[in-house]
Amino acid sequence: MTEDERWRGLIAAVGTQLPELVEKFLTRILPDPAYADSGLTLEDLRRSSFRSFAAMLAALGGKASEIDALADIASELGARRARQGVPLDSLVRAIRLDFSVLWDALAAPALGADPALLVEKAEVVWATVDRFAASVQERYLRELQEIEGADADLQQQYLTQLLAPAEPSPTDLSRIAGALRISPHAVFLVAAIDRNDGLLVRRRIRARPPRDVPVLTYDQGHHTLVIRPRTASSDEKLSFQEAALFDGVAVAVAPHADGIAGVRTAVSAAREIMKDLPMGSRGVFTLRDRWLSITAHRLSQVGCNPESLILSALGRCSEAERERLLEAARTFLELGSLVATADRLACHRNTVVNRLAAFEGYTGLDLQKPRDSALALLAIGG
Repeated sequence: MTEDERWRGLIAAVGTQLPELVEKFLTRILPDPAYADSGLTLEDLRRSSFRSFAAMLAALGGKASEIDALADIASELGARRARQGVPLDSLVRAIRLDFSVLWDALAAPALGADPALLVEKAEVVWATVDRFAASVQERYLRELQEIEGADADLQQQYLTQLLAPAEPSPTDLSRIAGALRISPHAVFLVAAIDRNDGLLVRRRIRARPPRDVPVLTYDQGHHTLVIRPRTASSDEKLSFQEAALFDGVAVAVAPHADGIAGVRTAVSAAREIMKDLPMGSRGVFTLRDRWLSITAHRLSQVGCNPESLILSALGRCSEAERERLLEAARTFLELGSLVATADRLACHRNTVVNRLAAFEGYTGLDLQKPRDSALALLAIGG
């Protein structure tokens, strides 16, 4: 008997054990959470494993037509697992388990295979499994790209409707939420980032676990919007998962949006905060951080700059006195304490009291009154 005949005989013998090969494979793969929690049925796993082992054994037999069939099965498996949301690394790891299962069967003492033959054919077995894995991976990635492209197009279409100048009706909002697969009554994180950081954040979004909360992105001018339903906290503090998306970039976080209808207002707030950030900013910024700068800037845009009220009033005193009064006022507005202000300025508490009294005499603003201190903050506290 020639070597090829002995090899084909060994392949045929293992082919009679296909059900046992499948069960051994399932026993090894099911502990992987990506499969145990994937929602895939045992029937699906069993059927695809049976077809894969059968095709690999046929290809190992050396027929060109069977090698083509193996490529077809790999393509089908890759596309199906991409649609089912199985992580690629888990999928490839599972396929590479096929080698150990096949090899254990080929080397089983009961078959009495010639050790020299097994050594010679080990590379062939591994190359077949590796070629199958590469074909599955290639088709998986192509399918994933198509899915993401279609989802992105649909997402952009409905987000455009949500953020259109004309406010959507309640019926439209319900339809948009359904199309985006989000609850219309959820609390939403709405954030804005620089459009140049959009690619990085989208990559991080794609790398999330398949069953994670959906994250929507939308390019709007110089900014990319990020919209995510929130499962717990409804304040501006980011969860660990949310913060990981924005690590190393500047992100403007709006006050949370109650329901999908509130997303429109939150988008405006996030963009306003983002536009207010200095160049080169990094980190998380909220309305709490930027309200003073935004308000002062907006007032100055319409000719109501509070700074002019104070500076014109202080124009009646000398330059040195004006600087002392402004220093005392700014420090007190920051610290809110006469004692702390005196410590910061290295002077007596009565000196601070006298300077604040002089400030009030010139401007009419008593910084220990909330309304007056708010105006002073807008004017000189930024």
